[in-house]
Amino acid sequence: MSMRALRLTNQLGVAYLAVFTVVSALGGALVATTWIRAGLVAVLGTILWCLALVAAVLVTYPAKPPRTVLLSVAWVLSGLLMFASVMGFYTAVLEARGNRVEATVTQVRDSSEKGRHLYYALADPDGTRIPGELGSWPGAEIGASDNPEGEVGARVTVIRDPEGLVDPRLPDDVNGLAAVFVWVVVFTLTAVACMFAGRQPTDTPVVRRPRRT
Repeated sequence: MSMRALRLTNQLGVAYLAVFTVVSALGGALVATTWIRAGLVAVLGTILWCLALVAAVLVTYPAKPPRTVLLSVAWVLSGLLMFASVMGFYTAVLEARGNRVEATVTQVRDSSEKGRHLYYALADPDGTRIPGELGSWPGAEIGASDNPEGEVGARVTVIRDPEGLVDPRLPDDVNGLAAVFVWVVVFTLTAVACMFAGRQPTDTPVVRRPRRT
């Protein structure tokens, strides 16, 4: 291992990374389930994200974190890591045991979130309600002003979890390779930020000049 790699590897940086990874993974797995209503996902995710920073600061207690700015950068990246964990969790579940079905919209709900966002309750071909809600409609693009919207009675192809652990998703949203790639990239960026944040500041040598007599 090179001297540069040795300088970047430190116990505090590893501790930061462990805290952010565990909280992001557990939080991502929790908010990706049907147990958490869509309107509460942002609230719960924000609370867990803030708790991750508190836990990271407590790692150095009673001393202060040596590099607070870099620690803040790592914390911001850990929020993206939580979103990547959400994507990875529901993708893994649906790819492992999901069923593709032609579902029918039984109810349309406009969320209380900022901006307009519709959620669709679905029923399978037998008329049985599919647990969870569909949060997007085919052809919709993030940021578009003329997104297509479904209505009661409309039919849509989704991948559903027979056990009802995660929400149904559009087939295009279930991509294992994309989920792994996103998680690895965000995790790598978070790890690098944590390693730098955990480095102890180098002492600046003090040059003493002789006094004039």
